[in-house]
Amino acid sequence: MPAWHLRRPVARALCLAASLLAHATTQHAQVLRWSAGQPGCAFQAADDGTYRYALATDDFSVTLAMDAQELEKARRRVEPILGLFLSVRFLKQNPALDPGKISLEFVRHFHTTEPPLDRAVLAARLQADDKKTAATAAREVLKHPEEKDEIEAALKAQQENTSRMTGWARARSLQSASPQSREASGWLLFAARTRWIGELNRREEFLLRIPLGGVVVEFPFNLPPSQDDLRLRTRGADQTSDR
Repeated sequence: MPAWHLRRPVARALCLAASLLAHATTQHAQVLRWSAGQPGCAFQAADDGTYRYALATDDFSVTLAMDAQELEKARRRVEPILGLFLSVRFLKQNPALDPGKISLEFVRHFHTTEPPLDRAVLAARLQADDKKTAATAAREVLKHPEEKDEIEAALKAQQENTSRMTGWARARSLQSASPQSREASGWLLFAARTRWIGELNRREEFLLRIPLGGVVVEFPFNLPPSQDDLRLRTRGADQTSDR
């Protein structure tokens, strides 16, 4: 029997073994999910529309921050991207935070999960889009020379937006934290339109998962914020006024 006939079953067996191992690893991880009113869980709504969800244990504290209008803002960007700000403080041992293992679940879109966008990949994608737009603009100018100024102005605006976004992503994206680090913070950028996600609804449900060693921290949230969030905000405002 040719050797390649033997390699196929072996490859399938290896893939199955890897899949079972990954499933077993996930099953054994302790899950800590943010829940209003539970010990260690806090919620804060700032006057500028920033919402913060915090979860603290004896080993670490994690804070997730977002703009209440982030979903609407994502639609207006050059690339449909959702931005979430994450900060982690390690009180004991740092399990080496890896942003690449974080995932965002789009609950209403077949529970599709997306990893954070790599800043280099994002920059390359945006620059490729700019090149296509520039080529299209050049053809349009040839067809409609009377609209040259308008077409070139639109192209320039897109290129400037691309430059700002790529520079911002390079400088502010969350990076891996070494075991020696005690704090890590930065932005997580997620593709908001893919083959599986498609068009976003006016209101979406999300679940952010953050692996920290043998623990997975989960933050369920809605954009725009739900009525439960608004009640939490009102309660927080009342408590503040009492002080």
